[in-house]
Amino acid sequence: MTDANHPPRKGEERGTMKRFALRALLALLAFAAAGLTGSPAAHAGVPYGTFIYDLSGKEIPVQPAYVPVSFIHGGLKNPEDLFVDANDRLYVADTGNNRIVQLDANGNTVRVIQPDGEGKLNEPNGVFVRPDGTIYVADTKNERIAVFDAEGRFRKAIRRPQSPIIPPNFVYQPTKLAVDERGYLYVATRNGYQGLLLLDPDGAFEGFFGANKVDFSVTDALKRVFYTKEQMQKELLKLPGTVSNVTIGPNGLLYTTSMQVTKGQIKKLNFDGKDLLGEKNYGVTKLLAGQQKQFTDIAVDALGNMTAVDAQFGMLFQYSAIGDLMFAFGFKDEGYQKLGLFKYPSALAVDSAGSLYVLDRTSNLIQTFKRTEFGTLVQQATDLHLQGHYDESAGPWREVLHRNSKYFRAHLGLAKAYYKEGDYGSAMREFREAGDTKGYSDAFWQVRLIWMQKHFTRLALAGAAALLVLAAAWKWKNKIAGRKDDESIEPAA
Repeated sequence: MTDANHPPRKGEERGTMKRFALRALLALLAFAAAGLTGSPAAHAGVPYGTFIYDLSGKEIPVQPAYVPVSFIHGGLKNPEDLFVDANDRLYVADTGNNRIVQLDANGNTVRVIQPDGEGKLNEPNGVFVRPDGTIYVADTKNERIAVFDAEGRFRKAIRRPQSPIIPPNFVYQPTKLAVDERGYLYVATRNGYQGLLLLDPDGAFEGFFGANKVDFSVTDALKRVFYTKEQMQKELLKLPGTVSNVTIGPNGLLYTTSMQVTKGQIKKLNFDGKDLLGEKNYGVTKLLAGQQKQFTDIAVDALGNMTAVDAQFGMLFQYSAIGDLMFAFGFKDEGYQKLGLFKYPSALAVDSAGSLYVLDRTSNLIQTFKRTEFGTLVQQATDLHLQGHYDESAGPWREVLHRNSKYFRAHLGLAKAYYKEGDYGSAMREFREAGDTKGYSDAFWQVRLIWMQKHFTRLALAGAAALLVLAAAWKWKNKIAGRKDDESIEPAA
């Protein structure tokens, strides 16, 4: 079983890494030749390619949506988690040093939480800060959640909850956590396939939340037909994937990442634990034998855009609020030692300006990425589109296409704007450019309907005339047939 706490083996990913390296090189050469980078001085040093998948799953290179601008060291050792509060202050679970480090936006150390005595931490893997400054720490090796006040003073420990629902062999080692506005805790645990632990503000167990499902495929159906009873007993021992991280978005909804799953690697959960994204498949579309996606964290910005990091491939995937891919970028650092590459990205956060912070537990760094004009433009257009403001989104979408005519989601946005305006001919053209056959068919049907309505009178008259002609022809045919019958009867008389 793949563990989030152990980096992937290089042998498993070498083939895919070569493909990504070639893609990154070709993307950079293409943009340099086509003049698509927007700001050559700003983007010339980007060591990775940026792309999207079209509706058929084909990679479409685009110019950078984010560029690396700086890194923060902070004396970290195997850090596992990162949190940015409402005031853009950074908190790091500095796992190897058994402490929590608070940094400002420039990477300067503000304070270190590393108490002795009852509050002493032991390999903390997660950190979450509430708006009032209360700090919650997933104190993993101490098998508890440590709570500190805004001044960094230890207040209490939340230990393993007691409930008959919790299996006796359940290992209570909190790794990540989030706290909602009510004070309820959502806790990810090591190898916790049951889902998140939902605890009330006092630490009492409320239930499991947001668990993954066991994958069931056609192969599994065939096994049920042909396997023996003993073989099926082994199959029933398969467990669902584990939740690797959890966060709370600005809308109050819960977002999770998971491992050892073939879909639903990213979830957007409502208060009933239902995935509002619909169990989609996220990340790279092609895997080599033995490879698994390793989504380690997710961050949600003010617009609801979700950015998730896959440590297996060293890539960031940014999705809209409904789960449509807007950008994918990044690459594994295999000795290049370049800003923008990752060894094992373990955590991710976003600040109020939309900048991304990526924590790398192997290189012990935090890298900062800022949005480009192109990235901002796509996000603006997407947000207007999702709000239903198709007319207002048309301008930004046209500017996106002006910068990159292959960004197919801009064609989709314009298609829906034209459709709403009743310009179905233009909508057909844009749907065709985007490769959306259903949208094209709907627009084409509207064109046919309008044509029929416009020519209804003429069609009705033509139809009526045709009916009169048919009626006259039928009457004439019957009259001729009657005459022939009369002629055949007369000789017999």
